[in-house]
Formats: sequence, C-alpha cells, structure tokens
Amino acid sequence: MDQEFLAGLQQFQQQAQNLQNLMTDMQNRMPQGGEGTDAQGAVTVRLAADGLPESIKAVSDWQRRQGPEAIGAAVVDAYGAAMSAQMEGVARAFDQADWQAKAEQVDRSLAVPGPSPATDSPAVTAGPPAPDLRYVVPRSLEEVTEDALSALDAVEQMATTAVEPVRAVGRSTAHRVVITVTRGALLSCEVDPQWAAKQTSIGLNQAWEEALADARSELSELEAAAGDGAGRLQLDSLLNEALAILSDPRRLAD
Repeated sequence: MDQEFLAGLQQFQQQAQNLQNLMTDMQNRMPQGGEGTDAQGAVTVRLAADGLPESIKAVSDWQRRQGPEAIGAAVVDAYGAAMSAQMEGVARAFDQADWQAKAEQVDRSLAVPGPSPATDSPAVTAGPPAPDLRYVVPRSLEEVTEDALSALDAVEQMATTAVEPVRAVGRSTAHRVVITVTRGALLSCEVDPQWAAKQTSIGLNQAWEEALADARSELSELEAAAGDGAGRLQLDSLLNEALAILSDPRRLAD
C-alpha cells in the first residue's frame, strides 16, 4: 500500500508538472499589458502583467474633457477599456495556438493510470530540473505518509472553503485619492473633487501613482498573511522526502 501511495504521488507530480508547463506556455504567449482610455479621452490606463494598472495618466487638458467630480469614474472606465483590449489580444493568441489540443492531452494524462502519456509538445514535456535531494534526510515512510495525507486533507478543506477575495485600499500621501484593488483587478478609484479641481495633470498623476503603489503594497501584505496557512503545510518538503525515499528502494523496506 505504501509503495502504491508513493507511486501515485510520483504520477501526480508528473501530471501537475505537465499542467504547469501548459499554463507557462500559455502565459508566455499572452499579450503583456494593454492600454485603454475613457470615452472622453481624459485618462489613459496601462495594465501590468498581473492585471492591475501599471500607470494611470491624465492628459494635460483633462478638465476640458472631464469634470473633477467624474475623474475617478473616468479611471475605472479607462481600466475597463484596457481590460477589453487585453482580452481581444488573448482571444487572438488562442486562435493562433493549438492550446485546446494540448489541454486535451493533459486531461487524458489525468484520467489514465500509470505513467502519463508522452506528448510531442515541448511546452508540455519540458520541465524544470529535478529537485536537489542530496541534503534531504527523510523520516520513516510511515511518518512521511501520515503527514502527506494530513496535508492533502488540509488542502482539500482549504479548496472547498469559500474565501472572500482579498481587497486592498491604497491612498495618496494627502489621502485625496483612494484606490481599491483585488488580485488582478481595479475595483474603484475615488478622487476628492474639490482637490482635483485645483490640480494639473501632473498633480493627478502623482497622486494616482502614490495610491496605486500603496494599494499594491497592502495587497501583497494581505495575500502573504492569507497564504500563511498554506505555507505551514510544507508540501514541498514532504514531496522532497517522498522522492528521497523513492530514490533509495532500501528505505521502502524500513
């Protein structure tokens, strides 16, 4: 039973690697960033690779195009336009690549027991170097198996538990601009209209930059805190111990 478990763990690792390679290939082919402008042409938003704004810029005559009370909404509109442009690029990339066939290969490998089927796609078979197990001193097979099963139970419980998406709020130095983000998305942008009415594009751009940087920083901290539970599972360490046991058949008899 223990050998079957370790063999299954090794098979799962290969299947997970195939899936990761497919996702990496897709990510590498995805259009990086996107740019959009609100309907009045007052604000332009450029996206970063993570889907959040990389920059928010107002044109020099923004007040002629948008009122101060609407400039925050214009940022959201420009962001939406940038996302639409990026999605059009994604659709074109899908049309140009045979990802559906590659995804079906990965699906078949998940359904077939034993070694995953070979594929002639370098994107699916090519993987990173094997982990360095020279300094891994595994515990007994029973201990590793017990901890691995407990970790898998914990992962399953985390996956089935509804988690509210993390939201982060960023503010400019003077708190005149407030930007709310979540992973991969700008949710809102609030701008003090009385303050904005006295600002040139330079002042607005600076405040947006400060608020965006603050939002990104807070989002990173909140996500790191949310990931502490998963980090404590030490799945990588358990997998390395299991692989070290597999590499030394004598340990299977312990």
